[in-house]
Amino acid sequence: MKLEDHCKECVDILGQPFREVHLWLDEFAKNYSWSEKYKHRKFRHHKEGVEEARKLFGNDGARAAELHIMSDNQGYLPKKSDYDLPEYVD
Repeated sequence: MKLEDHCKECVDILGQPFREVHLWLDEFAKNYSWSEKYKHRKFRHHKEGVEEARKLFGNDGARAAELHIMSDNQGYLPKKSDYDLPEYVD
C-alpha cells in the first residue's frame, strides 16, 4: 500500500491520517530494492512494532500502526518471529 492509501484508511477509520506513524513503519524500506521491498517489514511490521509505536505515538498511533501492518499483510498481524524465515534474512 502507498503512504497516501495508509493515511486515507486511517482518516476513514480513526479520523486522522497518522502520516508520521506510516513513515516510521516504512522507514527501512529505502534500504531495499523494489523487488525486495517487503523485507523492511521484519523491522516494525509486527505485534512488537505496534507496541513500539504505542510508546512513541500513543494508543491511537498504535491502532494506526496495527491497521497499516494488517493492510500490508492481507489482514494478518504477525509476530516478530514470523519474519525468521530465510526470505527475510539479508
